Amino acid sequence: MDSVTVARSLRGSIGMLAMNWLVDADTLAKAEARGMPAGMAAYAAGRFGVLGDCPVDVVTGAAFFWYPNHVHQLLAEGRAAIAPAEAGRIYADICREWGEEKLGGFDGEARLGELLARVVEGAEPLGAPLFVGWRDHVDAPIGPGRTFQLAQAMRELRFCRHCIAVQAAAMSPLEAILSGPTGEWNARMFGWPEPYPDCSHLSEARDEIEAHTDRIHGADLEALSADEREELRDLAKAARIHAAVQA
Repeated sequence: MDSVTVARSLRGSIGMLAMNWLVDADTLAKAEARGMPAGMAAYAAGRFGVLGDCPVDVVTGAAFFWYPNHVHQLLAEGRAAIAPAEAGRIYADICREWGEEKLGGFDGEARLGELLARVVEGAEPLGAPLFVGWRDHVDAPIGPGRTFQLAQAMRELRFCRHCIAVQAAAMSPLEAILSGPTGEWNARMFGWPEPYPDCSHLSEARDEIEAHTDRIHGADLEALSADEREELRDLAKAARIHAAVQA
């Protein structure tokens, strides 16, 4: 199977699988229990903590779609409670635990981990600092926890490729958000203040950005053969279904 088709499919499987743990109420509760702030401040401190103790504007650049002032506010709250590197370490641990719970018993887990590792380890780091941070936090022993850490790194890889595609189209982050199907909901989640401009006229350009993202991310999947890419697509879909039905 060609790499672009698989890249498009992974957006809905690996992408949604990994996003679910980031905003899971249990994830936020675990983070707070380990000394992190409550709510989205823990999310920001943890997800971006893998970048280490860097200037806040480095995080703002990596967050890309988030309203910069909102990022500053969340990080100020997060960093007042815990050091960035420690927050990243805690979130990587919670990621591993989530994978052990949600992917435990999934028959294809080991093979999914093998294929994800090939892509993650072979991907070019250019323009992908958040991916690199998560890639370098994959440290669990072979098993469901490691496989899920790899899935999270893979999600951030596509995210970074998508940021590049948005910039290449000369579209602002807010325009890219609002031209999507859940635009205003996402804009609120990312902290952008209302009122929002009408970006419905950008829908076709937004579709091309998604296609460009698939092409860029597709190059990452060239680390696998055509048959392996198809296998990855099928296993990723099955893993998302398996995780969704776990208690």
